[in-house]
Amino acid sequence: MLHFTSENPDETKKLAAQIREKYPTHKLILLSGELGSGKTTFTKGIANHLGMDEKDIKSPTFALMREYDDLLHVDLYRLEQPDYLIMDQIEAFVSRGGLVIVEWPEVAIHLMPKPHIHIKIDTEDDTRRFEITENS
Repeated sequence: MLHFTSENPDETKKLAAQIREKYPTHKLILLSGELGSGKTTFTKGIANHLGMDEKDIKSPTFALMREYDDLLHVDLYRLEQPDYLIMDQIEAFVSRGGLVIVEWPEVAIHLMPKPHIHIKIDTEDDTRRFEITENS
């Protein structure tokens, strides 16, 4: 388990790029944290690292999923139980080599394919604390 802190959104984006470099073969990243903890900001950092324009990255809360080239951004916040169609899409995207980032994965965490990285974000004022667990 690894621990990191961030004091602002730019640091969060840099941290996201560093984590992607540390785990380049992991195709699934799970992000847990309260509303406003920086999950979408983290995703923007990964997208930027992959050569995408972070301005194109929007929270998929209402759409549930947004696909950008080789990145699938999923938000399970509104689900009360696992959606097997979404889980099938996550698995298919991972199996074809794309990167999937799932916000609010708790409702379906037991169904998530492995290996994956689970990042828990805790907030205190402007500080974000990241706890990173690799699940093989």
